[in-house]
Amino acid sequence: MSLEELYKELDKLKDDENYIHNICNKLKEMESNIAIVAYESAIKFVRENNMSTCAYPWLLYHQGWLYYNLADFNTSIILFEDAYHIFKENNNIDGQLATIGAFVSGYSVQQKTSKAIEHGMEGIALAEKVGNYERTTQIKMNLAALYMEIDNYEKAKELLDQIVNTPRVYNMSFKVVCYINQAECCNHLGDSDQAIVYITKALELAEEYSPKMVPNVLKEMAHIYATKGCYDTAEEYFVKSVEMAKARGEQLFLQDALSYWAELDLVQGRFKETIDKLQQVEEGIEKADSIRNLNKVYLNMSKGFKGLGDYEEAYAYLEKHMELEKQMQSIRSAESMEMLNRKVEEEEGKLYKLLYNQTEALNGVGQNILSNLDKESIFNIVAKEIQNLIQADIVQIGIYNEAEGILNYELAIEKGQRVIEEPMSILQDSFWAYCVKHRQEIVVKDIEKEYSSYFENFKEYLEKLRLKKEYVTETVPYSLIFVPIIMNDKILGILSTQAYNRNFFNLKDLSTLKTLSNYLGIGLENARLYKEVEYASKYDVLTKVFNRKELFQETINIYEQLRESKSPIGTLCILMIDADNFKRINDFYGHQEGDRVLEHVADLIQASLGEKDRVGRYGGEEFMVAIPGETLEQCNQKAESIRKGVENAVLKSSQGIPIPVTVSIGGANLNTNKYTLEQMINYADKELFKAKNAGKNKVFIHNQEEGTCD
Repeated sequence: MSLEELYKELDKLKDDENYIHNICNKLKEMESNIAIVAYESAIKFVRENNMSTCAYPWLLYHQGWLYYNLADFNTSIILFEDAYHIFKENNNIDGQLATIGAFVSGYSVQQKTSKAIEHGMEGIALAEKVGNYERTTQIKMNLAALYMEIDNYEKAKELLDQIVNTPRVYNMSFKVVCYINQAECCNHLGDSDQAIVYITKALELAEEYSPKMVPNVLKEMAHIYATKGCYDTAEEYFVKSVEMAKARGEQLFLQDALSYWAELDLVQGRFKETIDKLQQVEEGIEKADSIRNLNKVYLNMSKGFKGLGDYEEAYAYLEKHMELEKQMQSIRSAESMEMLNRKVEEEEGKLYKLLYNQTEALNGVGQNILSNLDKESIFNIVAKEIQNLIQADIVQIGIYNEAEGILNYELAIEKGQRVIEEPMSILQDSFWAYCVKHRQEIVVKDIEKEYSSYFENFKEYLEKLRLKKEYVTETVPYSLIFVPIIMNDKILGILSTQAYNRNFFNLKDLSTLKTLSNYLGIGLENARLYKEVEYASKYDVLTKVFNRKELFQETINIYEQLRESKSPIGTLCILMIDADNFKRINDFYGHQEGDRVLEHVADLIQASLGEKDRVGRYGGEEFMVAIPGETLEQCNQKAESIRKGVENAVLKSSQGIPIPVTVSIGGANLNTNKYTLEQMINYADKELFKAKNAGKNKVFIHNQEEGTCD
């Protein structure tokens, strides 16, 4: 976004001050040097337009993160504090929680552990009190980073596992950070293979959803490969990380990458390169007042100078390292760390209890879903259980058609009434579309305040909702949960509950829906597989008409019904249809084109038949048709329609070469009270033989009373 575009965006704040979240999301994607100017311009605009209670503090908050990423932690803390006081004065709880989480990160990286923990405890208590589970999870993530700052990777991993096991209430950028931290923990705990799994997932998500984080992911990937001893691979990733961080002005990522890269140089005895890289970051890290990073720099500088034989410099840096190491040890043993450890254990117990209770409550429901092989029944079971457990105003299940890019509403219930919803394109702005595209849960407590995380044009979205004739009431739902139904890493659809009141749902509700969505995914997959098996037992997979076994069963049923009906027109016509010169087609065009010819013929046969008629693949290139209760003339007309339809249709090979296709047809139109079905088929076979011998592309139908017709 250019500065000119920024001013256009800022004008939108005059209609909706909550639009500031959209603006800040775009500012985050700017290069740092441009973003600094953009934030100042935006702050000037909102202050001149008296937007001091909402837009202004959010700009300060995001500007604080900008300086954090520039490794200017002191400035970032000042900005976070300014934002926090404004949020608190205006009772903006979400703003307070956001800045509390920022305090935890800012103080952690400076090893001001007591302050970080104090804010973390305050934030978790407040977030749990108001039911803001997204902010609770974010604060816990920052506390996990605090553990990593003091090299307690076991505790960090425990807290990260707790976060991962919590029903997800976070976005993709958060997930990227989670994977990076899990990778770093595993690497330091000696499980580099699992670290590679995590960091690979982080890179995939960062490239798609959060490009600014790619340098950080590449840095950690390089570090892991260096630990594994894959030095050449590590070097490649370090080069990419440093180049991208420099280009984007990401000072924090650049410092980390160069520091880790210097360690790789040190291991390989490249002492001069080690010192060169560390000298590039030393001043910045000292200014940032990051004890942990500075401690590593001093230690590695000491080793580097020792390797070069400069023992005086080596000793000087070693003394600096030992002084910082004492501070680090003091931090690790502080009383506040014990308090944090107890809080983590307490939170883990809460989570375990929540998940255990939900599993127990939903176990029977799951079994009911999994034992059912009918989609409609599965949907009804899920809807009933949601209404029993959550009591939402609206329950909806949308099934995703990936080929067409639409969601089809298989179930929509509002205030207990079944309503009809039109299919929705995921190209249109909506929570549904966001959930599909990002494959993540959404929890919204107030759409007016939170829409900006998902799309821009809120007024247009509301207008569409209010114009929907299907809604039972005139209001719109303000509280929303959307959970993707995923099976085998493929998104099958979305499960949603909605309520007219604000702040209606909680973490337990999300956990319930998540569990139901898992059962629903397995149930739908089972139903699909059952349908496939059922279909394969009746239909020919290639031509989509009845297979031989089902064709005979259907024909026998028709035959017996005609005999029992005592109808004056109790005739049954059997047509045997054979694709002419099929072997030649296979030999000349190939078997794949031959398969296309059979599909083509089957489609044209079906197009000429009525609702009561039956068609199936008799074998090879031969089809059989059963036509009940029609005269010889009517049967002949249908047979001729099939023959002409095939002859006149244009079928081209994959190379665009026309394939000439014709069929020969033999039939028998006989009374079911006088002839057996076997006799009818035999007569039709003989007539087909005549059609073939007469030059092919002919129709011959036998009739005992009226003679043979062609």
